[in-house]
Amino acid sequence: MTAESVLLGLLTGILVVAPWTSPGYLLLLDWVAGPHQALSPGLYGLDPAALDALPYRLFTHAIRQLAGAGATSWLMILAFFPIAAGGVSALAGGGRWRRHPAALFVCLNPFVVERIQAGHVPFLLSVALLCAMAASARHARTRGHWFAARPAGWYALAVSSAAHAAWLGATILVLIMLLPRPRLRDLVRTAIVIVATGGVYTYAAVVVSSAILTIDVSREDLEVYATYPGSAGLLTSVATLRGFWRGASDSSPAVALGLVPGLILVVAVLGGLGRLCRREPAAGVPLTAVTVSGLLLGMGVHGPLGSAYRAAFDHLPLFEAMREQQKWVALAMIGYAVGVGVSAEALAGALRDSHHPVLRAGARLSAPALIGMYVTVGASLLWGLGGSVQVSHYPRAWYAADQIMGTGDESVLFLPWHQYQPFAFTATRSVATPARAFFRRPVLSSDAAELGPVRSNSVSQRMAYLDRVIATGAAGSFGQLIAPLGVRYVALSKERETDAYAWLSRQRDLRPVLTTGELDVYQVVAEGTGRVVSARAGDLTAALGWAADGRLGSEAVLSGVGDGVVPSAGSGGLRRMSSTRWRVEAGAPGWVVVPEEWSANWMAGDQVTRPTVAGTVAVRAGSRSFTVQYTPWRWLRVGLLVSVLSLAVLTISGLVEHRREFYPGLRRRLAGSGRSGAGAGSRRCRAGSGRSSWW
Repeated sequence: MTAESVLLGLLTGILVVAPWTSPGYLLLLDWVAGPHQALSPGLYGLDPAALDALPYRLFTHAIRQLAGAGATSWLMILAFFPIAAGGVSALAGGGRWRRHPAALFVCLNPFVVERIQAGHVPFLLSVALLCAMAASARHARTRGHWFAARPAGWYALAVSSAAHAAWLGATILVLIMLLPRPRLRDLVRTAIVIVATGGVYTYAAVVVSSAILTIDVSREDLEVYATYPGSAGLLTSVATLRGFWRGASDSSPAVALGLVPGLILVVAVLGGLGRLCRREPAAGVPLTAVTVSGLLLGMGVHGPLGSAYRAAFDHLPLFEAMREQQKWVALAMIGYAVGVGVSAEALAGALRDSHHPVLRAGARLSAPALIGMYVTVGASLLWGLGGSVQVSHYPRAWYAADQIMGTGDESVLFLPWHQYQPFAFTATRSVATPARAFFRRPVLSSDAAELGPVRSNSVSQRMAYLDRVIATGAAGSFGQLIAPLGVRYVALSKERETDAYAWLSRQRDLRPVLTTGELDVYQVVAEGTGRVVSARAGDLTAALGWAADGRLGSEAVLSGVGDGVVPSAGSGGLRRMSSTRWRVEAGAPGWVVVPEEWSANWMAGDQVTRPTVAGTVAVRAGSRSFTVQYTPWRWLRVGLLVSVLSLAVLTISGLVEHRREFYPGLRRRLAGSGRSGAGAGSRRCRAGSGRSSWW
């Protein structure tokens, strides 16, 4: 029956993604695709915003190489549905009338609608894997094992997909361990599962020990990412599995769940979980606790646990990952699915077996209402989020620009300078700026979310430098100011804010190479990297003044250090060897500028390195050739290898454990079927299917 639920989930997923399988690229708020999507620099520790879930990023990149970026964008969404359906089916147990409605609900609910439209695909995948983890953890407790590989394997896969799964999964494991009555072996098994899963994040220990910069999260984030109460209030939003923090924004996910469907949902869940607690307390009590925990924590800082949430945010290591509080509602979604399944089973039983006229009449009225709830949510999700999202087609001007700029190590600065913005080819929906996924060259685009008091969580000195330079308009020497960042081209999308960037055409060191109604491209004719030889002491304000007066050359602008003839005309002699190594050829002694985000971990032997005002790396060098390399990569790749191997070992161990339990049990059931006749044997198979599940 679990396999049947998997097929049901797969069918539901196909109905969701079917419109997105046509040629084009799926662009959602945080999920964009393009023809030249590359592996994130976070793999090497070079992108503070992409250091989490590296095993998942590697896996996705591999799928992208096999299936293409366009297909990968919808395949990863499709994967959620059968995994979640199978996991919840195994967790719910019972017969078809319980399992299949539960599996269908975990696929069709407001939480899934919101998260798909937001493009939180890795997070959704992790939630699907947690469904399977919960089922296997409950199975392990039932059997009384001291160690269970399957919960560890599912937990490791979930954590590899999204860091949030570490907290969500730990909550599920602990509650299953504690309720209804904990035993020593439950404590030991749960501790081993959590510790074993920790091996998947070995590379994170390298990130911390090597002082690799990560994003900056503060208390203000708790307010910005607080659960959105909506017009009905916080409790109602969370109780109906809604409340995504962008609820009032221009691209907010919309779920048409009115008063009646909402009441039906809550009543079905309460009735189902209550019935499960009475009849199967070993399953019902921990699931109810998981559901209540998800609801309370999902209300976040404005809910009844607000003070405790703030304290955990301030003091618990890595709890910053849960700054978006509504993600806890994923726990409630899992419990809701089982509760709805149990209610559906009770309704089916009443319709089939009850001889009491009142009960039969109530069941006949309730069944269509429950089906109507599925239909209501399905209308917002099926066929491409209810037809509201279609695949996008990049404009011809973008392809022309990519042909002109070609390939190379020098980067493209993409404007307008926003992390999220609407485009005509996305039907004016706001999406993460997709330039990095489209162009073959490296792209510098804004990483500022611009959310009220939290303009940005970035710790990048280069981004801070560009924020100010772009805001000033550069007074005629914009190209010279961005040259130290290794920028060779500036691309301006003319969807909106065209007038705000009219100053680009007045820059003496930018040469237009493409002008269209959709996109303009300028070539930077100034130089600012490699052997610039000279340095000038000053700050950004001084650099802006020198640029305005035409007195800024290629020299490095450093804080408190300057020597050599300025303005300088020196540059070049720099070649990228890999993502973490640069080669500086022999040349005139003096300063060398490497267009990488400043970090003391960029080393050039015994030669002095300093940050430039632009946030890049400057090296005081002699005339000989040398190599500049990012030293944490040698340890980060070891940590990443250990993480991937840990994931593989736990996954294989889970498969071996499943084989040892499933096949002997299958042979016994088949033998019993042969001895007792087909009817009795089939009944035993149905009764035992929940015990021998591959989850």
